[in-house]
Amino acid sequence: MPSARPPQQTDRLLAVLQDAGVDFVVIGGVAALAHGSATLTRDLDIAAPLSPENVERLMAALRPYRPHHVTRPDLGPIQDSIERLCEFRLLLIDTDLGRLDVLSEVQPLGPASNLSAVELELLSGRMFRVLTLDQLIEVKAYLGRPKDRIVEVELRAIRDVRG
Repeated sequence: MPSARPPQQTDRLLAVLQDAGVDFVVIGGVAALAHGSATLTRDLDIAAPLSPENVERLMAALRPYRPHHVTRPDLGPIQDSIERLCEFRLLLIDTDLGRLDVLSEVQPLGPASNLSAVELELLSGRMFRVLTLDQLIEVKAYLGRPKDRIVEVELRAIRDVRG
C-alpha cells in the first residue's frame, strides 16, 4: 500500500483526534491521498459515530484549537452541549489546525459504523482507518461534482493498476 502525506495542517489534526481516542474513519480527499491520488485537499473529512462518548472525545481534543462552526463563525467557539452536537448529521468545524468535516453518515453507504476501512499509514509510523478504495470510488461517483469525478477517475485507474 502507498504511504500518503496529507497536507501538514491535516497531520496535526489527525494526530490530535487519534491521540484523544476519537472513533473515526478517514474519508474524502485525505482518503484519496492515502490510496495514491495526486489530488490535493485542504480539509479533513471523517466519518464518525456522533455518540455522546465520541463527541465528548472529539470536542475535548479540539478545544485547545478554538473550534467554531464553519457556517456561523460569528458565534465564536462552539458552545453547544454534547447532546445538541449529537443531534447533527454533519459537523462542519473550523479550528486553528484547519477545517474538519465530521459526517455521521456517508452517502450512499450509510452510517459511519457500517463503513469498510483499511489501516493505512498517513503519518510517519502512524496508522489510521481509511475508507476502502472501492467504497471511496462509490462515494465519489455518487457525489458527481466535477472535482469528485476527477478523483473518481483517478481512483479507478489506481484500482485497475493494482488489479
